[in-house]
Amino acid sequence: MAGKLRQYLRVSGGSLLIGALLMVGAIAVVFGGEHALSRTEFCVSCHSQTYPYEELKKSSHYGALGADPGCKDCHVPQGLGNFHLALWTHTYDGIRALLAEMKYDYSTIEKFDERRQIMAHYARMSLKNWDSVTCRDCHKNTKPPGASAKAAHKKMETEGATCIDCHQNLVHKKVPEMDLNASKAQGVMVLKETTLVQNSLDVGSSNGVGCQ
Repeated sequence: MAGKLRQYLRVSGGSLLIGALLMVGAIAVVFGGEHALSRTEFCVSCHSQTYPYEELKKSSHYGALGADPGCKDCHVPQGLGNFHLALWTHTYDGIRALLAEMKYDYSTIEKFDERRQIMAHYARMSLKNWDSVTCRDCHKNTKPPGASAKAAHKKMETEGATCIDCHQNLVHKKVPEMDLNASKAQGVMVLKETTLVQNSLDVGSSNGVGCQ
């Protein structure tokens, strides 16, 4: 038995070594590529993304925890356990963003704003589907102040809510808030009723303070 094993290793050892090296190389390429594509510098290499990046730098999130978050900190799930989500995000969202970059004119902030609502919808639905995992990476063991905030957080247990259901319009330019449970169930963008009422009164979009 031992002789057969030694003979097999002599014959197949080279192939096994090459296979192992190829596997290590493939893993390095995948992980290295994911890291490279997650850099803020890569994101803002597209002109259109310079607008939301400037908004991020002016938001309360920037520097709030002693660090300056980048695009990936909100828009790309981190950690080995979420690596599959990161790969899916880079593949699906990346291709969609690239096609939009070629199809639409983002040369001015006004032109960018014409599609801001649908882009916000895509980003919010991603967070909804991830159970706001990127929010939770920083905001751990939250202690909501006051009765209304505690009641809103209770909806995480009773209504399947997650951070993004209530906390919209915190970083980028405000757009009408969405009912993400309804949007997910119907497969289309559904605005919150409060947003529709406010729009009809020409008051503007809702302020993103809490669930309605």
